[in-house]
Amino acid sequence: MRDEIIKGLREGEFFVLYQPLMQADGSRMAGVEALLRWDNPTRGPVGPTTFIPVAEREGLIQELGLFVLRRAMRDGLNWPSLTISVNVSSLQLVEADFPDIVFREAEAAGFPLARLELEIVESAVIDNFERASAACMRLRERGVRIALDDFGTGYSSLTYLRRLPIDRLKIDKSFVDDAGLLQSAAIIQATVALARALGLKVTAEGVETQEQSRFLRISGSHELQGYLFSKPVSAEAISRLLADALPRRHAAG
Repeated sequence: MRDEIIKGLREGEFFVLYQPLMQADGSRMAGVEALLRWDNPTRGPVGPTTFIPVAEREGLIQELGLFVLRRAMRDGLNWPSLTISVNVSSLQLVEADFPDIVFREAEAAGFPLARLELEIVESAVIDNFERASAACMRLRERGVRIALDDFGTGYSSLTYLRRLPIDRLKIDKSFVDDAGLLQSAAIIQATVALARALGLKVTAEGVETQEQSRFLRISGSHELQGYLFSKPVSAEAISRLLADALPRRHAAG
C-alpha cells in the first residue's frame, strides 16, 4: 500500500471533507473538522483507519498531514467565522520542526493562526510527553489552539492533563452513544465538570439524536459534532450551509 499512497498523493486521489462543529444550542456552526479521505481507483474508498497506520509505519504521515493542513487552510480562508480543526499524528507532533512547519504554511496561505485548532490524541502525549508538550506550548504561544481528541479512551493521568497546554477536550463517541446509561452519563458530566474547572472548552463527538444533544447541552458541553447536524461534506457544501444560515440569523435578529 505504500506505493499506492505515494501514487495517490501525486495523482489527486486524496481529498478533504469537513464535518461541522455546532454551538451546543445548535444555533450556528462554530467550526469544522478536516477529515482526510482516499478514493483509490482499484480498491475504491479506503478509510483512514486502514491507510493512516500504513502511512505512519512507512514514513509517509508527514506528507499526508501536510496535504491536509494546506488544503484546510486554503478552504478555511472562505469561512472567516469558523475555527478549522486538523488532526495531527503523534509522529508529526514530536518532530522537532513541526511548529515551524505550521507557522510557515499559515504564513504562505495567509491563514490566521488564531483560527487553527490542532487535534491530538492521548497516545501522542503519553509516548513522549516532554516533546509533545513543548510543541503544543510553541504553537499556543502563536495563537494555535490545541484539542485533546477521544478523551476518556486512553490512559493518560490527570497529572498529564493538568500539565499539558491544551484548550479543549473532545468527548469520545463511545460515551455519547451510551449517554442514556447511568455510568456513561456520569462520566460525561464528570468530564465536562473537570474541563470547565481547568478552563477548557468541551466538544462532544458522535451526536446522532436529539436526546443526546439535549443531555450534552444541559451537561455543559460547549460544542457538538455528529450526524444529527451533518455528515462530513465537501468544502463547497460547507459554504452552502453557511450561506443558507445567514437568512435565518437575519430573520431571527
